[in-house]
Amino acid sequence: MRSTCHFTAIWEFHVAREKTRAFEKAYGPEGNWAKLFRRGEGYIGTELIRDHQTQGRYLTLDFWASRQAYQRFKKRNLASCKSLDKKCNSLTESERLIGEFDKSVSRSLVQARAREQVKSSSSARHVRPATPADIERIIAIEQATTSAAHWSAASYGEIFVKGAPARIALVSEHTAGALLGFIVARMTGEDCELENIIVSSKVQRQGIGSELLQTLRGAAQRQGAVRIVLEVRESNARARALYEKYMFKIAARRKSYYSNPVEDAVIYSLEL
Repeated sequence: MRSTCHFTAIWEFHVAREKTRAFEKAYGPEGNWAKLFRRGEGYIGTELIRDHQTQGRYLTLDFWASRQAYQRFKKRNLASCKSLDKKCNSLTESERLIGEFDKSVSRSLVQARAREQVKSSSSARHVRPATPADIERIIAIEQATTSAAHWSAASYGEIFVKGAPARIALVSEHTAGALLGFIVARMTGEDCELENIIVSSKVQRQGIGSELLQTLRGAAQRQGAVRIVLEVRESNARARALYEKYMFKIAARRKSYYSNPVEDAVIYSLEL
């Protein structure tokens, strides 16, 4: 097996205590995902790293000869990936792509750096699916943010009603229990429409918005979405910078869409 890789994809997972053994079996170096990856030319191997300081937190490192090899594999095995992802969905409470890295480095060096990151990180927060018990705190964060889309308690409650339009609702939570931010998106056919994303003003610019967005991306893919779409005020430079950082592209504009003040909406789209 090669010792040098040119592309590495790193994912973070949070796993319930009772499912750690099944998760390790599925996501480890000899697990179901690794067996599927071996169909792809250029696959080097997988490393599974467990955070012994934070219960249920893992990193996976997937090593490939090149980004092109990884992309070819995904294109040729899309149906198999979606099928396995669906089977493994119940094993994780949340997951997010930390990053995809193009760099010719020693595989052992990447592993060492990832292990050091796990050891040095306090992992003081994590992203998880929202529950009805979170609604009161979600509203508190929303009402303190003037630029947010304001929903009623009943509207948030509908997210969790059986038979209501399918939505993905996630929260970022501190290990001490404080709610740091949330994201809500609606599934419409193959589209995932981002409806609201807010980070508490007390903890902004700490990467929480990025973590929520990355976790939404993974959740949307697992539910069969092919793109994420959203609209944002033209003047909301901070939000637009976040979306553009994650490769959202401007798809359209809506003239005078917003009121108080009147302003155009910029429509962004991200192909998954």
